[in-house]
Amino acid sequence: MPGDLLPGRKGGHRDKVAEWRRGAKPEVAGTPYAGGMDASRRPVLLFPGQGTEAVGMAAGWAGQGAWVETLMAAETHLGVPLRRLMGEGPLEALRAQRVAPYAVLAHSVGVFRAWRQAGLPLPLAATGHSMGFYSALVAAEVVPLEAALDLITAVEDLSAEAFAGRPMGMAFCIGVPEADLHRLLLDHPGLVLSNRNGRAQFTVSGAVADLAPLVVALAPVALKAGLLPVRHPLHGPHMAPLLPALARRLSGWCPADPAFPLLSHFDGRPLAGGPAAWDEGLASVALPVDWLAVVARLQLLAGPLLECGSGKQLAGLTRWAERTLQVASLALPPEPGALIADV
Repeated sequence: MPGDLLPGRKGGHRDKVAEWRRGAKPEVAGTPYAGGMDASRRPVLLFPGQGTEAVGMAAGWAGQGAWVETLMAAETHLGVPLRRLMGEGPLEALRAQRVAPYAVLAHSVGVFRAWRQAGLPLPLAATGHSMGFYSALVAAEVVPLEAALDLITAVEDLSAEAFAGRPMGMAFCIGVPEADLHRLLLDHPGLVLSNRNGRAQFTVSGAVADLAPLVVALAPVALKAGLLPVRHPLHGPHMAPLLPALARRLSGWCPADPAFPLLSHFDGRPLAGGPAAWDEGLASVALPVDWLAVVARLQLLAGPLLECGSGKQLAGLTRWAERTLQVASLALPPEPGALIADV
């Protein structure tokens, strides 16, 4: 866990998990940043979601002890060879519905822990896009990695049961004004706007049988539109009936207050304490993502923005929302004294 990997912290992995089970708050500690960032400017971390998985995403990280320990913990808990799939593929196996979200979560958390061990300042705040919020919860020590992995497993299990025999999913569109998309959705009452990623970049959730004709209708007016490789109608009311069972499945984990503030990816508001943050994580599968609201909050914080994971998903989305914002990347392993590379 994060505390086990930072100087001045005591206790092993099993002890830390036991603390969360009992509801104890982990001790918060940090080390001065020794790299190129001004240590007086604490960063705001952005954790990417599913879709950032790629063969080669683990390149260079095998030499980072904090990252290796995180991936080993995830593999032990799941019985899935995440490092092999991330390093060698095949891509189809890595993108499998019961592999990709685990890989993104474990990698993002491992990246955070490695950079913290290298001296990255304790964040001013953090959030995540879609399931990237789970990574933020673990990084902030609200719950351990195992709890977030269990949350993903529970979502997969309950969705498979609830939507058996009825293919569900999500579609995306780029270059269509929101008002025009809402007008098109009037002809598809079973679909809902699920993500506001930019002023003209959205996702829609629902049954594949309804999504497919919507994509056809969008084709003449959108810069790009299509189905996403997701099998659930995430971030919409279709997922709401699953929430009571989801809460029961995860009731054994006791959230702690975060080591740094967390922002809702639903509306950008700061979340008050660990229980509120964990509740948001549980409910997030049925809550829409409003990245425009998140970006508005990021502008108020005025801290340097760092994407903590693989790829440049949130650098792109943030620039779509506000062209003046620059997001730097933690995608490469830290080197002593090295500047964080701009995206």
